Amino acid sequence: MREIMQGEPDIDAAAAHTIAAAMREVARADGPHPKEDALIAAFSADLPEGPDTVDLGSIQSPAQREALLKSLVLVAFADGKVSDPERAVIQRYASALGVDAPALSAVFVDVASSLLSRFAGVRIWKEEVAGIGRQMGLSDAMIEAALAANAAEVG
Repeated sequence: MREIMQGEPDIDAAAAHTIAAAMREVARADGPHPKEDALIAAFSADLPEGPDTVDLGSIQSPAQREALLKSLVLVAFADGKVSDPERAVIQRYASALGVDAPALSAVFVDVASSLLSRFAGVRIWKEEVAGIGRQMGLSDAMIEAALAANAAEVG
């Protein structure tokens, strides 16, 4: 199983509040969904009191930028489909952070591959899992790589 974030980025309270507020904006983009709400609630459960606004000035490092974008993509995937309004919000934040289209596409692929890797080693339902990967925008080669990741651990 591949982790979504490589290591733990240093996220202070200001950056965490910005990430949580941006996650809520993505979730609201196409209407409420319980899985998105649950993910955001889990992320923000231990945050100290603070603003519920996005302050991109609080995103100070490449690791924080990566955490923000991957969190937004994760919320978009939470209900099973990234909608056009969700994608537009994510693209707006990526642009504001100076992240170009190929780099943002890589973020989507990385998050989708990480999520799909939870099924590494699956045999019986492999084609169904591959279909989920295709719906997430992954190529067959990316799906195979995600499903092969750590397959030995599944045993």
